[in-house]
Amino acid sequence: MISALFLGSGGARFVVARQLRASGGMWLTFGETQIHVDPGPGALVRALTHVPPCNPRDLQAIVLSHKHLDHAGDVNAMIEAMTSGGFRKRGLFLAPADAYDADSIVLEYARAFVEQCVTLEASGGPYAIGDVALRTSMRHHHGVDTYGMHFTYRDSTVSYLPCGKYFDGLAEDYCAHKPDVLIVNVLRFADGMNVDHLTWEQARSVVADVKPRVAVFQHFGTQMLERQPEHMAQELEDELGIRVIAAYDNLRIDLSTEMAAAYA
Repeated sequence: MISALFLGSGGARFVVARQLRASGGMWLTFGETQIHVDPGPGALVRALTHVPPCNPRDLQAIVLSHKHLDHAGDVNAMIEAMTSGGFRKRGLFLAPADAYDADSIVLEYARAFVEQCVTLEASGGPYAIGDVALRTSMRHHHGVDTYGMHFTYRDSTVSYLPCGKYFDGLAEDYCAHKPDVLIVNVLRFADGMNVDHLTWEQARSVVADVKPRVAVFQHFGTQMLERQPEHMAQELEDELGIRVIAAYDNLRIDLSTEMAAAYA
């Protein structure tokens, strides 16, 4: 069984600072393998207060797409929780190189608690996480080292397109992995400030090009929240003829069922 639990669906400074939507990242389950992706501020509390609670000691890995605080603010707390306060050395931590540099988001003492710290590289992998093979995308245009992720489990691939500005070749890079599910961060409805994030039109264009069986949008800023992303997702589903979901806090998606329905 493959599932995705959204411990937060918000992104950007204003949404995260005011917690208009939570910022706990994604808890992915592939059979017996559990992976926490982008544990932003509040991730540990969101995991433990979820019903039923998510047990960090069951995690096989914590993975960062990049080191910005809305994606990594709780990474040290999650590492401590995964390793029982450091008394049980276990698990993997995977992140781009600059997450470990002088401006590191992960503290040196916390790194010693995990079995292995892995440096993600552009178009890298496969990196083994339990029964899952993780491959990375080409580098995104986002100011810090940022990579998308392609999680392959058995015959299914779940891809995650995190933050970054649109550029030629982005969709083609994701197409090459033929994802069954594509999870896309879409911060802004339109861009009047030239920020390093996809707009809604750009995000929907990527989905139309990649053609996954299931598309999930998340990491919404205030512009997107004002326009009710669930309605936008329904309109895009009708247009493209694929399953389209707008994530919300604490949403758990049974991706195995969604993929099976898409193939029926």
